[in-house]
Amino acid sequence: MGGATGQDLGLLVLRLAAGGFLLPHALGKLFGWFGGPGLAGFADELRGFGLPAPAPAPLLLAVVQVLSGVAVLVGWQVRVAATVAALFLAFTAVLALPRGWFWMRGGIEYPLFWTLALCAIALAGPGALALQFP
Repeated sequence: MGGATGQDLGLLVLRLAAGGFLLPHALGKLFGWFGGPGLAGFADELRGFGLPAPAPAPLLLAVVQVLSGVAVLVGWQVRVAATVAALFLAFTAVLALPRGWFWMRGGIEYPLFWTLALCAIALAGPGALALQFP
């Protein structure tokens, strides 16, 4: 970590947290891991919000979430990946809006927090401690 600054370390911690929290949720949607719903359950969740969920929409959404989570985690194409993930979570926050603020009641608090964290990553970039290609 020769030339890493405190800012680089802070961005690494933020990326590890954001990608590390996003990825298990995405894998739960895609494969049913970590107690997640799997693709069929994810499609049911989408329909529960009044959204259409024809195949392959749930699959594509879950794959995008997995890829963006991995990319944020390792810092590859992080501005694009964090923006995509932030949009995904912002939409989740909008869907939760009728339930109020508090996440314990299904409100917007949790998805809004992660939307803002991912926006910060998208704006700041990955920092020096990220996957780099020459």
